Amino acid sequence: MYVVTMASRKGGAGKSTLSILLSAMFAHANLRAVLIDCDVGQYTAHVWASQRNGAPPQVVAVEDAAELERAVARARAEQADFCIIDTPAGAAPVTDAAVLAADIVVIPTKCDVADRWAVGTTVEAVEVTGKPFLIVPTEVPARRLGIEASDLRRLRHDLADFDDVLWEGQITDRRAISYDLADGRVPSESDWGGATNKECLALWRRIMDVLQETPPPPGPA
Repeated sequence: MYVVTMASRKGGAGKSTLSILLSAMFAHANLRAVLIDCDVGQYTAHVWASQRNGAPPQVVAVEDAAELERAVARARAEQADFCIIDTPAGAAPVTDAAVLAADIVVIPTKCDVADRWAVGTTVEAVEVTGKPFLIVPTEVPARRLGIEASDLRRLRHDLADFDDVLWEGQITDRRAISYDLADGRVPSESDWGGATNKECLALWRRIMDVLQETPPPPGPA
C-alpha cells in the first residue's frame, strides 16, 4: 500500500480538494483507496463522502495521531492499494504522524504571497523526515494562448530552489471543482474529458512517477 499525505502549514491551499480528487481517481481506476480525513473542525472529505451513498472511495475521519496510525494500519491490513491522508493547517502532531507514514508528501500552494511563504516552512518540516515531496500549484489563473499566468511564473521564480519538485502543471478552476464537491461528485464523474479532469489526471500520473521511483512499501505482516 502506498500512502500519499497532503500537507501545508497554510490553510486554504487545497489539501482537502486534492485529497478528494486523487482518492476518487484511484477508485475510478479500480484501485482500493482509503481517504483519511484528519482535518478536525472541517472534515471536508468526510462531509463530501456522506453525500455519496456509500460510493467509493472510503473516507475515515480521525481526531489525533494515535487514531491515524490505527486507521493506516487497518487500511494496510485490509490490503488497500492507496491511503490518502488529508491534514489540518499549521503544525500538529497528527500532521507529523501523517508525514512520517507517507511514501510521498504533496504540498499544495496557491500563488498568493502568503502561500508562497508558507511553502518553505512546510518543505522544511518534510525534508527533516527524508520523505519525497511534490509542490502542486492550485487555484491558478488559466493559461492564455498556451502561456502560463504571471502569478504562476512568479510562484516558479520564488520557488526556483525547488524547481525539481515543483509540478510542471497546475490546478486551475477550484471554483468549478467546489461545485462538484458540493454535490458529492468530482470532475471525473461530471465531465471526464473536461480541462479540470485532465489536470487531475496529469497530477495523478506525476505522483505515480514519483512513487514508482521508490521501492514498493512492505505489505501486511
